[in-house]
Amino acid sequence: MSLTAEDVVGVLAIMAGDEKYKISCNTRSRWKDGLLTGAAATVGGVCGGPAGAVLGGFIGGTMAAWNRKDIETPLDKYLIDMGREERQKLFIYMKYLVDECKVTNVVGLNAKLATDASIRRRFIDVLLCYLKTEKGFKVIAS
Repeated sequence: MSLTAEDVVGVLAIMAGDEKYKISCNTRSRWKDGLLTGAAATVGGVCGGPAGAVLGGFIGGTMAAWNRKDIETPLDKYLIDMGREERQKLFIYMKYLVDECKVTNVVGLNAKLATDASIRRRFIDVLLCYLKTEKGFKVIAS
C-alpha cells in the first residue's frame, strides 16, 4: 500500500502540533484599506476643507489599520481542515522528500521521522516554505 496525500498531511499535522506552529493570514486586502482611507479623506475634505481632508485621512487610516487584523490558526488544525485539492498540491510539493525516505506506508514514514531528526527538520522546513511561498501565510513559532 503506497502513501497517499492524506497520510502525508496527517503526519505533517502531528509534527506541526508537536512544534506548536501557528499561521497568520490577513482578513482584508491592502487596496480595501487604501479605499477606506481615501474615502474618509474625501468626505473630510468636502465637509471641512483642507483641515477636514487631513483629519478624514487620519481617521480613515486609523480605521484601516485597526481593521487589518491577522487571524492566527494552529498549523495542525489548518492541515487537518485542508481540502482534498490542497492536500494533493502539498503532497506533490513534498513528494521528493517522501521518495527519499524509501517507505511504502504511513507507519514506515512515521517511524522514519521519529528516528531521524534531520529528515524531520527537512519535512518541517519544506512545509513552512510551501506555506510561505504558495499560500502567502506568515508562520509563527510558539
